[in-house]
Amino acid sequence: MRLGWRTRIGYGSGDYALNLFWQGTGYYLFFFYTDVIGLPVATAGVIFAIGGLWDAISDSLMGYWAERTKSRHGTYRPYLLYGCLPLALSFIAIFYPYPIENDLLLIIVVTLALLVFRSAYTLVSIPYAALSVRLSQDSDERTRLATVRIVFGFLGGITAIILAGGLQDQLSDRLAFPIFATLCACLSVPILLFCFHNSHETAANTPSTPAVYSLGQLVKSMRRNAAFLLLCCGIILVTLGGALIGKTVLYIFVYDLGDRAAGNLTILLMTIIPILTIPLWSLLALRFGKKIGWLAGSATAFIGMIFLYADRSGSVLMAMLGYGVIAAGLSSFAVLFWSMLPDTIEFGDLRSGVRHESALVGLISSTQKASLAASALLLGVLLDLIGYQAEAVQSPQTLDGLRMIAGLIPAMAMVLSALAMAFYPISTASHQRTLRDLAMRDQKAENPAD
Repeated sequence: MRLGWRTRIGYGSGDYALNLFWQGTGYYLFFFYTDVIGLPVATAGVIFAIGGLWDAISDSLMGYWAERTKSRHGTYRPYLLYGCLPLALSFIAIFYPYPIENDLLLIIVVTLALLVFRSAYTLVSIPYAALSVRLSQDSDERTRLATVRIVFGFLGGITAIILAGGLQDQLSDRLAFPIFATLCACLSVPILLFCFHNSHETAANTPSTPAVYSLGQLVKSMRRNAAFLLLCCGIILVTLGGALIGKTVLYIFVYDLGDRAAGNLTILLMTIIPILTIPLWSLLALRFGKKIGWLAGSATAFIGMIFLYADRSGSVLMAMLGYGVIAAGLSSFAVLFWSMLPDTIEFGDLRSGVRHESALVGLISSTQKASLAASALLLGVLLDLIGYQAEAVQSPQTLDGLRMIAGLIPAMAMVLSALAMAFYPISTASHQRTLRDLAMRDQKAENPAD
């Protein structure tokens, strides 16, 4: 069954709001920590790692809890309604330059602010992601829904980048970032409320099998879900590589190419390009399958990363070209991952006899965010190893190291991700058979005499 455009747009708008926060932290928070409030790069990496460890716990707990929620608004929608304001306020808190002279106290306050923000983000994002499972069971329709969602997500990212870049051009970083966070927060609340009012869980897509309350049963059912485990491996590697790319853009342009404005423009282009390429990846997936789309996206991103690493011309345009190719390749995973994840839920349901929705969303989100934290920790360690010094002229060896961090390591992650996903077992045809088998199983359970 095809969804109406009101539902697609209503649901997709939620990712616009969430990406104001996601892209804001992904592109700017590490830089804010090191170059605005003056934290050492290794310390900033440790703070991100702590946040990732917290996510690994909180996302899983939220997924386990959310699918057991019962309210007049449904299972997942209440979290959009009641979580949007705490999320907005916590985002402002992480970009505030606290006037604290004691280094240890500053680290504690910054870490606590980040943990509060990540908790608030989890409170909204995990139920939001799980909500897509209740909107449609059709594999192709999930691809269309994910396409609309991700386009909105990148529009949110563009908004964040335009706001941040414009404010940085006019104001000092110490003033620009708090204003940026406040504007994003004010935009997000009404948009999440709009998403709440236009995304409705339908009875037809409500699971017929009860949620599993035993952690042991959850682990046992996951072990039988090869599709979920492979997707988990694939997205961990993509996230690791993509995070290193995103976090080093400004470092490359500021210290290697000497053009900060071009760096901000590149970040903007890396968010605009996916709006053009995501529909193409969606068409490719609908025509040839989601696995083929993933492999093609890996190859495209790999080419761009190797080009970025190998290019030593010092040309801003060449660097922008490399980042553009990378953005085009990475955009495939945005739509394919969120289209594939719901399919793995039915795949696991058929093989284990139990259905997990937000529990699996929470688990895979935990691993994804743990990968982000690992990338930040790795970045901090690598920047120290190559001799990086904030706000200083970098040596040729340090600049070569930056290219390796921004190009070669992410390229290796793309290769490993493609190898994992080459064994992904779900196709459109097999998913349709899975749905038929589930329907027959449920019918027999309801009418055992038949």
